[in-house]
Amino acid sequence: MIRANRRITIDEVAEELGISHERAQNIIHDILRYRKVSARWVPRQLTSTHQEQRMAVNLEHLARYHEDGNDFLFGL
Repeated sequence: MIRANRRITIDEVAEELGISHERAQNIIHDILRYRKVSARWVPRQLTSTHQEQRMAVNLEHLARYHEDGNDFLFGL
């Protein structure tokens, strides 16, 4: 349902399935791990490639912080 219409609301999901708003929200957020981004539902899981890229960028930022200290933070 969400994959077919990423702009669907929790209320619309709840109404279509005949469940409460809270239950629909729990399923979407906690079980399916979807989040609203720019009025669309997107999966929260990162691929292994994205995780590796994220780790590389974080390590680069950490190294730059160790070199430049708070000056690095002011440049962000």
